[in-house]
Amino acid sequence: MARRTEFKGIVRNFTHMLNGRNNDHLGYWAIGQLCLLAKRRNTSSITINLLAVENSCNEESLKPFSVSMRKLLNKMLNSHKIPAAWLTSANITFSFNEQYQKQYHYWRSAMGSPYLITLELTSDLGKVYKQTFGGNVMPHNPRSEQRRLGF
Repeated sequence: MARRTEFKGIVRNFTHMLNGRNNDHLGYWAIGQLCLLAKRRNTSSITINLLAVENSCNEESLKPFSVSMRKLLNKMLNSHKIPAAWLTSANITFSFNEQYQKQYHYWRSAMGSPYLITLELTSDLGKVYKQTFGGNVMPHNPRSEQRRLGF
């Protein structure tokens, strides 16, 4: 039987998955692409509402990425047999040009500037489940990156 406390594990696992190097969009690392978009838009963060499939910068090119993230979240909820009605909001924020924080950014682990990913899920009972992960990122550059096969 599903319980709302399972949101705690779901929010952690989903954020960890989005933070990983295997989080691809169109064959390239998704966070690098979001970093480039934020740089072009002259903003420091991009928020995506996973339930409404909307983003803070009204960028149409983010729609396929948002839809795929929503599908992954629904897959996780279904695997735990959690009804969709138990989730009232799901927002993920990608923040770039952050200050170095030891618990999120490993010194010299990768080139680029520090970023943070924060996922907030709110249950129908009003409880907020939140997780933050981070790392270092450089803006997407197809000339210096290898594209994943299959795209």
